Amino acid sequence: MYTTRQAENSDYEFLFELKKSAEFEPIKAVFGWNENVQRKIHREEWDEEKPIIIEVDGVAVGSYLVQFHAEHLYFCRFFLLPKYQGKGIGSQVLKTVIELANQKSLPIKLSYLQGNRVGQLYKRFGFEVTGQDKEFVYMLKPC
Repeated sequence: MYTTRQAENSDYEFLFELKKSAEFEPIKAVFGWNENVQRKIHREEWDEEKPIIIEVDGVAVGSYLVQFHAEHLYFCRFFLLPKYQGKGIGSQVLKTVIELANQKSLPIKLSYLQGNRVGQLYKRFGFEVTGQDKEFVYMLKPC
């Protein structure tokens, strides 16, 4: 259904456009969309750690990142191009991450922007809301 690979320098602009296409409306609703601010955040995230690229038939369609911490895994930067949403790819990615967490006997933490419908997907996979503020919803999947 899909394959993954580590992001390369040539993916930098794709990843910015991916985030923009997947999260423009929630970001606009919560913070207001400012292209310069979003590019700065993108650069900081890129410099911190490069995500995994999700490909379908050799074409990049999404990304995610799993950060390993002593007490938990942190799942972030999970985006799919809109035309690939609702096709089971996100569910398969989550199943893979949950299997990894189970192997390591660690819970998974994540957060997402208020108003982003991805929360429905996380709830289906057993993630529980642990808190929220006007910007983010915070979730945990116990191990």
